[in-house]
Amino acid sequence: MSDDDEFDDGESDKTRHRFSKPEHLKQMLESGSIPDAAMIHAARKRRQRAREQGAVDYIPIEEPKETPKLSTRLPREDVEGDQSDDEERMDMNDITGRKEREERREQFYAVENDLTEEDSDREMHEWENQQIRKGVTGAQLVHAQHETVLSRFMIKPAANSGADDGAYEMDVDPVTPSTATLLEQAYAKTNLDKNSIMAASIRATLHKTKREKTKATALRTPQEMRSTIVMRLTELRERNDEHNASITRIEAELKSLKLKQSECKQNAPTAAAKYKFYQEIKCYVNDLIDCLAAKSPVINDLEKRALQLYSKNQRYLVNRRRQDVRDQAKEMAEASKPVQAAARKTPEYEEQVRRAAEREGRRTRRRCERERNYLLATHLDGMSSDDEIADQQQEQCVATKALIEAQAAEVFEDVNDDFCKIDLILMKFYAWRKTDMSSYQDAFVSLCLPKLLAPLVRHELLLWSPLLEEYTDIETMNWYQACMLYACQSNETAEQLKQDPDLNLVPSLIEKIVLPKVNSLVAECWDPLSTTQTLRLVGFINRLTREFPLSSSSKQLKKLFESIMDRMRLALENDVFIPIFPKQVQEAKGSFFQRQFCSGLKLFRNFLSWQGILADKPLRELAIGALLNRYLLMAMRVCTPNDAISKVSIIVNTLPTVWLLTNSDTLKNLELFISYIRQTLDNCDATNPLLMQSCDKAKQILQRLHSL
Repeated sequence: MSDDDEFDDGESDKTRHRFSKPEHLKQMLESGSIPDAAMIHAARKRRQRAREQGAVDYIPIEEPKETPKLSTRLPREDVEGDQSDDEERMDMNDITGRKEREERREQFYAVENDLTEEDSDREMHEWENQQIRKGVTGAQLVHAQHETVLSRFMIKPAANSGADDGAYEMDVDPVTPSTATLLEQAYAKTNLDKNSIMAASIRATLHKTKREKTKATALRTPQEMRSTIVMRLTELRERNDEHNASITRIEAELKSLKLKQSECKQNAPTAAAKYKFYQEIKCYVNDLIDCLAAKSPVINDLEKRALQLYSKNQRYLVNRRRQDVRDQAKEMAEASKPVQAAARKTPEYEEQVRRAAEREGRRTRRRCERERNYLLATHLDGMSSDDEIADQQQEQCVATKALIEAQAAEVFEDVNDDFCKIDLILMKFYAWRKTDMSSYQDAFVSLCLPKLLAPLVRHELLLWSPLLEEYTDIETMNWYQACMLYACQSNETAEQLKQDPDLNLVPSLIEKIVLPKVNSLVAECWDPLSTTQTLRLVGFINRLTREFPLSSSSKQLKKLFESIMDRMRLALENDVFIPIFPKQVQEAKGSFFQRQFCSGLKLFRNFLSWQGILADKPLRELAIGALLNRYLLMAMRVCTPNDAISKVSIIVNTLPTVWLLTNSDTLKNLELFISYIRQTLDNCDATNPLLMQSCDKAKQILQRLHSL
């Protein structure tokens, strides 16, 4: 076929590009078939014609179909004339993909048939093909395929060696070489780089290894075979021993697991009962916490109202006492001046007269009470506490207290006894403790109980105060008895009691609930000038520190002592007033002076009541350094010798015995007091019968103070 015919056929199809390749060639390549020489020659001619016509820059992907025609030129001439066709790349992915799928299918069947040796060879062959494909480019593969196809039409020597030298025959073998063969041929012909050298070396190494194994196996002696068998037997025996040991261990574990299984089956009812018990405890504790959290604001409000009630009454008494002192001092100052008629009509004067009348009436009633008790001879004016309240105010106080009690009783009216009775609550936790002590300790119940019971204890202590004339002792309260008997057993030894986690339940409640309440009462309600309140408070704190293991480092205890010292300093600044008059008018105004001096002496005695509870150093500075040396000693200097010695005797008898030892630091604080006694003794005439007894008493006092 001529080139003009091919050109005319190409122009006849106007719907497609003139340089597009035939459709049947594309279909043949997609199906995996190899095109023949005529198709390849037609494709080359079209490519050459496209170059000559200047369509080098743009060649479309789709081209019209062209009918392949025979060419008058030989295929060999086309190959030799067009060397640029070697760079043609053909898509062989479909061919290689089909071949690889077939090889994978064969490998799968070989694995099923346990063809171990063939599988190894196939893997080797696959690996070689992969290495060859890495080293062969697409152009080289296409070139090798082209030469293989064209070689089918080339003349080869005859296979029969006996034929003549000029005898030739055409290679018409219809069998198409495989992809691996094409790859190997392309690789062997065009590529001799180091990838091929590496693949060849690896193949040589693998074949050499196989040959060495075959040779070694063939040359082994009977001794070597025997040693190999013995070694193999030894290995098998060791492995057998290991397997037997594993079997023994597994059997032992199996027996242990069976025992554990039986044990778990036996303990299942107990575990179920414990689980049920813990669920009940959990629900009970949650309900108890919710209940107390709902009632705590009400209890706090009632506690605040009770404290305000006591504080209001105490402030009233203290303010009235101070106002009486101011009124008497004003009366003493204006005694020598005549009162005008206009001044008597003022409301202030009338109020002062009313207060004076009420004051004298209270003193008269206290004097009558001492006469009935035969205490009038030993009493000194100013030593008693004026704590009488009017009947109307007393009734109002009683009504407010009754209202608080009624409201306190209504707090837990809507609550079951299991959630408001301390003894019943502790029974629940004792059941837990008795059931499982380890979980009881792990849950830190001993540390949580004081905080859990705090609202109930505070509810019972709403109106309790150690400053009252009649107050309930905490040892008789329900919460104290229930907590003291909690987890108590009759046969419990001292060692078991020491290890009891709930041993400090009551001391913890005392420290966290009782001490803060006492602290608030001291700060708001305690009057240091009241001997009755002071002795009650001192006795209560002494009993607490003696019967309960309260640590000296307790924060609440330190706060309580600080509040006591603050109240004592406040009383020293506001409640001590001793007027100093000249000796010429001392007799006329002696009643007020003696009463105020005795009031200061009573405060001095109340201060010294805290010896043994408070630290000695701050107590000495407050009682001796401030009260005695600053107020009492200055007042005694205007007294007569007999009166002064009598007051000195009362002061020395009030001092604690511990402070009067030879090496005591208190003697240094008493130097001014001792010097005053010596001065008074020197001014006394020992020959005067009226002063002889006072002089002897002064000498005894100096001897007691180690200063004679």
